[in-house]
Amino acid sequence: MKKRAFSARAGLWATGIAILGGLVAPPSKAFQLAITNRVVTPPGDATLLNALADSLESQFNSSLASVGTQENFLRQVGNANAMSGRAFLSPGALIANRDFFFAYGFGSGLSLGEGASLSQGITTPPNQLPPVGLGAKGGFTFGVSGKKFPKLFSLDASRVMVFASFSTMDLSSWIGRRIALQSHHGSLGLSYQYYLPQNWTPLIRFNGFRISSGLSYANLDIRYSTPFQLTEQSGPTSMSWSGTVDLGVNSDVWSLTNEVTTGFRLFWIWNLYAGIGIDLNVGSSNLTGTSSGPVTASQFSGTAVVTGAPESAAPSWVQTRAIFGTQFDLGPIGIFGQFTLSTPSVYGLNFGASLML
Repeated sequence: MKKRAFSARAGLWATGIAILGGLVAPPSKAFQLAITNRVVTPPGDATLLNALADSLESQFNSSLASVGTQENFLRQVGNANAMSGRAFLSPGALIANRDFFFAYGFGSGLSLGEGASLSQGITTPPNQLPPVGLGAKGGFTFGVSGKKFPKLFSLDASRVMVFASFSTMDLSSWIGRRIALQSHHGSLGLSYQYYLPQNWTPLIRFNGFRISSGLSYANLDIRYSTPFQLTEQSGPTSMSWSGTVDLGVNSDVWSLTNEVTTGFRLFWIWNLYAGIGIDLNVGSSNLTGTSSGPVTASQFSGTAVVTGAPESAAPSWVQTRAIFGTQFDLGPIGIFGQFTLSTPSVYGLNFGASLML
C-alpha cells in the first residue's frame, strides 16, 4: 500500500514537472516569415512568382531552424539584470548607530553567454546580438535606523537598518547604433550589525559583521534593429525582400537576496570590505522579433511579415556571490566602489556616494 501511494505521488510530481517544463520550454523557432498580400499583375506568371515567394519564406524559416533556441543568451540576460538590481542593497560600508542613510549610485551587471541570432547564413555577417547579457541601473537607496520602528524581531534596534531603493535608467541615447536600453528597479531590505566594530589599534578598526537580506525586482528592456536582405531567383526572374527586423529582449526578475559582509577601516577614512551572498531568482527573459516590409519582383507585389511566439528562459534560480569593495569616509560622506562576482559567470559593478547621519 505504501509503495503504491509513493508511486502515485511520484507520478503526480512527474506530471507536474512535465507540465511546468512544457510551459517554460522555449519553442524551437521563435520567428516565421510570411509573404502576405500577394498580388500578381497580368500577364504575370502567378505560378512562378508565388513559388518564388514560397521559396523566400522557406529560405528564412529553414535558416531559423538551424539556429536553434536562444535559451542560454536569455538566461544570461536575466542573470545580468538581477545582478544590476541587487547592487543597490546596502551599498558600501555602513556602521551601526546611524539614524539615516542615503546613497546615490550606479549598478551594472555583465553576464557572459552566447549571442542571440535572428538568422544565420542569410546575411553576412549574421544578424547577431553581442554574446553577453548586460544590465545597468542608476538610482537611490534610503536607509532608516530600527530605532524609528516599534520593534523588529526582538533585535537591538540600534543595529538595524531598513532599506528601500529604486532606480530607472535610459541608456538609449548613449549607446546608439540602433540599440535602445531601458531599466527599472525597486527593492526592500533589512540589515543587522551582528558584531559591533572594534578598534584594534589607533589606525585599524575591525568593522564587524553585517547581515543583509532583501527582496528586489529588476526590469530590463532592450530593442535592436538589424537589416535583412533576401533574394530568390528562378531563371531570369528574381524576387527580393530588403528591410529591417526589430529584435526585442525584455527581462523581469524577482530576487531574494542574502549577504554577509565584513571589513576594516584604515587611517580613520579608508574602508576595505568583502562578503559572500546567496540569491534566489525567479522570472523570465523574452526575445521577440517583428518586421513588415514590401517584397519586390517583376509583376508581383507583396508584404514580408516576421511574426512568432517569443522565446523565453528563466534566470539561474540560485546564485552565489563574492563581494569586494572599498569606501573613503569624508566626514558623513562615503565614496564607495564595489565589485561582485557571481555564478554562473556574472560580474557586477556598483559605485556611488552615500551620506550617513
